[in-house]
Amino acid sequence: MNAPTISRNVFLLAALCSSFTANAQNLNSAQIKQIEDIAKNIAAQSNANKQAMLDEMTVSFNAVAVGRNVRFENVIRVKKGLPPNTIKEWLDATRAEIIPKSCARNATNPAFDRGLSYTFAYSNTYGEKLGDVL
Repeated sequence: MNAPTISRNVFLLAALCSSFTANAQNLNSAQIKQIEDIAKNIAAQSNANKQAMLDEMTVSFNAVAVGRNVRFENVIRVKKGLPPNTIKEWLDATRAEIIPKSCARNATNPAFDRGLSYTFAYSNTYGEKLGDVL
């Protein structure tokens, strides 16, 4: 993933640090439903703007809300059968680039303190799963 792609994707990757601050165990059912509705709204807005996520590397994008988690599914154009160490290096570099910016952007967002989280799933155009960034 090149720098412009990473920069454009930062808005979606804004909650990677949420797992460190989730304080969701004390929520009642109405509060949980509210966060689930926020997740659905984020997924819908992301899908409405999916064209902005597509580029020379990202050929398909879809967001799905599952409970309080928004799963961003990215299909990227890379070679078939990449070795695991190459995939790991790419995922590590992706995390290192986006986590600091993501945490800074959502430091004051209360939904993440209440259990909202993002998962970024990557696969290639051959249907091979590359990995998830949580």
